[in-house]
Amino acid sequence: MREKVHVAFLWHMHQPWYLLPEGREAALPWVRLRAAKDYYDMAQHLLRTGFPCTVNFTPSLTEQLRLLSGRKISDPYTPEGQSQALRELQGGLIPMPLDRRGLPLPSSFASHEDFWTWFYLAWTAQTALEDDPRLKEFLSSSDRKFPVLAEIQKELVGEVLPLYQKLGNSGQIELSATPFYHPILPLLIDSAVAKRARPTDEIPPFRAPSDAEEQVGKALVHHAEVFGEKPKGMWPAEGAVSPEALEILAKLGVQWVATDGEILAKTLGRPPKPEELYRPWRMRFGSQEIIVLFRDSFLSNLMSFEYEKWPWEKAVADLLAKIQAATSQWTKTAPPLLLLAMDGENAWDYYERNGRPFLLGLYQALLENFAPIRISDYLARYGPEGDLTTIWSGSWIDADFRTWIGEPQQNRAWQTLAAVREAVSSHPDPLAKGKALEHVYVAEGSDWFWWRSSRNRTPLASHFAKIFRAHLSAAWQALGREPPADLESL
Repeated sequence: MREKVHVAFLWHMHQPWYLLPEGREAALPWVRLRAAKDYYDMAQHLLRTGFPCTVNFTPSLTEQLRLLSGRKISDPYTPEGQSQALRELQGGLIPMPLDRRGLPLPSSFASHEDFWTWFYLAWTAQTALEDDPRLKEFLSSSDRKFPVLAEIQKELVGEVLPLYQKLGNSGQIELSATPFYHPILPLLIDSAVAKRARPTDEIPPFRAPSDAEEQVGKALVHHAEVFGEKPKGMWPAEGAVSPEALEILAKLGVQWVATDGEILAKTLGRPPKPEELYRPWRMRFGSQEIIVLFRDSFLSNLMSFEYEKWPWEKAVADLLAKIQAATSQWTKTAPPLLLLAMDGENAWDYYERNGRPFLLGLYQALLENFAPIRISDYLARYGPEGDLTTIWSGSWIDADFRTWIGEPQQNRAWQTLAAVREAVSSHPDPLAKGKALEHVYVAEGSDWFWWRSSRNRTPLASHFAKIFRAHLSAAWQALGREPPADLESL
C-alpha cells in the first residue's frame, strides 16, 4: 500500500515597509488592518485544527508588527488621525470588506463615529467577531462604544506574533522567511537577468549583488530574533529565482527555497510530469547546495482567485478531488509532495466569513484524506529526488520579471535607485554609507515597482510613490547631498 499524498501548504505573509523615514508614522494602515483581520484569523484556524504547514513571514512585516504591538508606531487612519485620512477612507481609498461577513450591513453612516465603527468591524478577524463575547455584546448593543472596539483591535494585533511563535515552538508549523524588504533578488544581483525571459525589453542597468546578500542575511538574523531560530527555508519575494540568487541563498545557509511550477516548466523546456512537479530538487554550487520546491500553480491559483465564488463545501471537495487526480498515477517510492503556496491574507476579503468555513473545512478534510506536512519534515524524511544543473530566471508571475521592470515608469524608478546606489558606493564615510544604505534597502522592495506596472493600477499609487521617494531622498540626505530636483515627480 503506497503512502498517502503529502500536501505542504506555504502561506506567504507580507507587507512592505510603510514607515516614512522622518518619524514613526506609517503612510498606510495595512499592517494593522491585515493583522487584526487576517493574520490573527489564520493563526486561530491552525490552532483549532492542529493542521501542520509552513508559514512564511517577510521581516518588513514582522518588524512593523513588533513596533505596532509595542505601540511605538501609528498610522493616520484612525479617529485620532488627520482629517485627510478620514476623507480618503470615505472616498473608498481602502475597502471595507463587510460583504459575506455575517454582519447586518448599514445602508449609511449616521456619524463619523458610526463610520469608524464599521470600518474597524470590517477589519476585525472573523474568529473574534464570532467567538469573542465582548464583540457579540458590542454587536447586539444599541449603544455601541467605539473605544471598546478600538481596544479589541489593538489586542488582536498584539496577539499575532505570539500566536505564530506558539505554533512554531509547538512544532505544528514551520516558519520560513523572505529577504528583508521583499526585493526581487535576481534584479538586485543584475537587472540584465530580466532579458533572459524577455530579450527585447529595455532594461535599465542596476547591479548590487552585495545588497542581495545583505537583504538575505538581515532576514535570517531578524527571523531568529523574532522566532528563536534561523529559518531553514525561504520563499523569495514573488517567487523570483535565478541561478545567481540561489547560489547566494545556498552560500548563506538557506536549506530550501520554493518557487512557481512554471519556473520548472521553463527549466525543463516542457510542462513537467507529476513525478517531476511533486518532488524536491537539488541544485549544487561547489560545496554548497540548496533544495528547490515548485508549487502547483493551478491549484494554488484556484484558492487565490476562483474558489471565493464557490460554496465553500464544493470548493473543498473540488480541491481534494483535483489533488487525488493529479497524484493518482504516482509510482515512485517516496510519496508525492504537492506544494500549495499563496499569499496568506488578500484572498479572504472575498470569501464567505473571511474564509473561515473554507479553511476549517479544508484543513479537516486534508487531515482525514491526505498527509499534510511541514516542508522541512518531508525533506528530513525523504530528501530531494533529483538534481537540477540550472534553473530558469523568473518569478511566479508569467515566469519573468515584467511586473517590476521593463515599462517606462518602472525603468525610471530603477534608474533613480541606481543613481543613489552609485553615490553610496563612492562615498568615503562608512557611517554615512550605512545610514544611506538602510534607506536604499527599503527602496529595493518589490512593491514600489509592482504598482508602477500598467497591469497593477491602484488608487494607492501616490502613497506608494511617496514612501519610495521619501527613502530615496533620505538616502541622499544621509550622504550629505541634496536629492535630485526631479525626484518629486517620480
